[in-house]
Amino acid sequence: MTSDSRQLTAGMTATLSAELAGRVAPDLVAETVRAVLDEGRRDAQDRAVESTMLEVRQRLERFIRARSSGSREQRAPGRSYP
Repeated sequence: MTSDSRQLTAGMTATLSAELAGRVAPDLVAETVRAVLDEGRRDAQDRAVESTMLEVRQRLERFIRARSSGSREQRAPGRSYP
């Protein structure tokens, strides 16, 4: 966990603890904040991976199209290929 993440977690935990004082155990508040932030990071990572995979797929498709059009141009004219 980075310093920024720790500060964010501590700030959110302190704010929620103050608002929920006496009604919810401080440990539960801290655990909930960590879980929410962890889930947010995982979602962001998932979106980044999904975006990267889409870009890779598009590049691969362009590469395949370029290769297939290049191989068609190299074939002898007038000759039929399966």
